[in-house]
Amino acid sequence: MWKIFGQALLGVGITLVISAVAEAGLSVSPTRVVLQGKPSESKVGYFTLENQGHEPLKVIVEPEDWSGGIGGSRGKVEWLTVKPTSLTLHAGKQARVKYTIRIPKTASGELRTQVFFTMEGAAAPGTMPTRSRLGTIIYVAIEGTEQINAEITSVQGFYTASTPGIAQPDRLDLAIGIQNHSNAHIVPDGQVVIRSEDDQLTVATVRLQSGWGLLPNEQDTYHAIESNVHLKPGSYLLDVTVYGGGDLRHPVTITKTVAAVVDDAGTLRLIDESEPAASSLESRPGR
Repeated sequence: MWKIFGQALLGVGITLVISAVAEAGLSVSPTRVVLQGKPSESKVGYFTLENQGHEPLKVIVEPEDWSGGIGGSRGKVEWLTVKPTSLTLHAGKQARVKYTIRIPKTASGELRTQVFFTMEGAAAPGTMPTRSRLGTIIYVAIEGTEQINAEITSVQGFYTASTPGIAQPDRLDLAIGIQNHSNAHIVPDGQVVIRSEDDQLTVATVRLQSGWGLLPNEQDTYHAIESNVHLKPGSYLLDVTVYGGGDLRHPVTITKTVAAVVDDAGTLRLIDESEPAASSLESRPGR
């Protein structure tokens, strides 16, 4: 299952990224949508459904409120209308489901909903019908009200051998804890630059694994993993840089520097996580 809060872009003058996910013979595209709009604006879009199986599928369209995040309630989505709310999709056929978003006058930050497509397939004699759900996330950022801020809460390092039987470690896994203090989702990416403490030369640059978003007031761990990293015994500085703007194109940069030591056995030990993360509103170079 894909990480449920990844993003693509949609809006006036913005490109819609289409992809499809299959579940019980059903594919839905797009799997994720990000909109930007102003209070009282309306926006219209479509989901394309395709039955890639060999039996008819009855599909029920069920939007759920995700304003409270993963642990929030799942009430009715007053600002979203979908039509049709149910349909029967025959094998090999496609259908479209229209969604209409009416942004409330008092909206701020971000609206969020997960639109679920609940499927029930025909049962074979003597068996129960198959039933499953496929979800698509919709974000609606309210223009001019977004406040993007995040924090690097922790850095952990794991330095191991990538091949069994190899004594010398060469695979570096840096686990970066990120907390979203924004009123909208973010999609962190970035890198860790490893410098030798003595001469400040860059030894390695490890990219942060990204692709999924982080909801407001929630925290997750993102990994920067690289093989063929050879760290000699000595002292190092790990410069962690996280770009938190993501889909909303807000150029927020968060940095943290952690000191580390590699001993003669190749064991990596982080020795300084006391420095607070610094937040900057500078644009990412080259972006």
